[in-house]
Amino acid sequence: MDNCYSDCAAGVFDSGVGLIMWPRNVTLTWKGAPATTQTITWQTGRYTMGSKVEYTAATDDLPPLVMSGSATQLETDGGLIIIHSTSLTGLKPGTSYRYRVGDGLFWSPYHTFTTAPARTEPFKFLLFGDSQGSSYRLWQETLHAAYERNRDAAFMLHIGDLVDIGLNYKQWDDWFQAGRGVIDTIPVVPVMGNHETYTTKWEITQPLLYTAFFRLPGNGPEALTGKVYSFDYGDVHFSILDSQLQEEAEWIPEMLTLQKNWLEKDLAGTEKRWKLVFLHRPVYHNRSSEADQDLRDAFTPLFDRYHVDAVFAGHDHVYARSYPLADGVWNGDKGNGPVYFTIGRSGESTFARAQPKDWNAVFYNPLDQPNYMTVEASAESLLIKVFKLNGDMIDMWSKS
Repeated sequence: MDNCYSDCAAGVFDSGVGLIMWPRNVTLTWKGAPATTQTITWQTGRYTMGSKVEYTAATDDLPPLVMSGSATQLETDGGLIIIHSTSLTGLKPGTSYRYRVGDGLFWSPYHTFTTAPARTEPFKFLLFGDSQGSSYRLWQETLHAAYERNRDAAFMLHIGDLVDIGLNYKQWDDWFQAGRGVIDTIPVVPVMGNHETYTTKWEITQPLLYTAFFRLPGNGPEALTGKVYSFDYGDVHFSILDSQLQEEAEWIPEMLTLQKNWLEKDLAGTEKRWKLVFLHRPVYHNRSSEADQDLRDAFTPLFDRYHVDAVFAGHDHVYARSYPLADGVWNGDKGNGPVYFTIGRSGESTFARAQPKDWNAVFYNPLDQPNYMTVEASAESLLIKVFKLNGDMIDMWSKS
């Protein structure tokens, strides 16, 4: 009974979100090792409690394996929904799999994913800036254009502010629907932004929908589960931070200290060739007034001490690349400290008042169209390219 999937699911807000039986918003993430595990999460209405994944290696003719998972009720402003999630384990590295999700009666279409190789090999990932807005048409165009031009991308990373109102289910549904064909094929690595904490009344609360929708590694501080984590892919160590002190300090007053202590152990414990850090608010920003000095004071000494290669942020909706900065000091392109990137925007929201800073080697405000980045990593080099939606290159940077 999977032939109704697209038409039936399309009417979710006409018929009521709680009545949808077919799996919706299928999304890949990682909770475990990318070479041998794959986490798959999807949503249904309140009456579909079964959580199953049928999967098989794409080249196998054997009957599919079946893995059961969890089903959790979530009350949203659009009604009660069920979050289903299953983590496949014991997968073969470097292998393409075919899968579908459902309850045994109502199934999604078949999708595919590919596990990471067992050995360290060069790879590429896609990197997107803020996508929030009242419409997710431009997010859809940017995501799909980037993926079509980079079908070899192993995964995609989003730097935060995925949606404009983090507690509005309709916006999340639009975001997921815009990603169909990509987020069900390559894993999503999300960073939490400030807009993930906003209610429909523009009040601030905990990002309950964000943390429910994305199942992520649990190796960060316990109080920041689902917001702070790290993982390895190839010869790169990825550290994800939560920069939302202004929004979350009421609930987690010690969040900066928790992250500092965790990040020091995290960076000290990796032997990967490259260290990359991601957080939503830039520690070196492009706003007219001084901002987020607390983040800079907390994290940049650790970035310097443990030789982080690059730090990526969003929030300002511009593309900016710093000179290498060590202890806040730069000497053209010749420094040895981290390079700080502000990624730009992948949706409709712009920020015309942003301005270049002295530490910027490159500054570009994408007022005309969204942009995205590709990051290629090997044992020898990092190569970062920045593109407009139309494919024009904005910048290229490498390190070896």
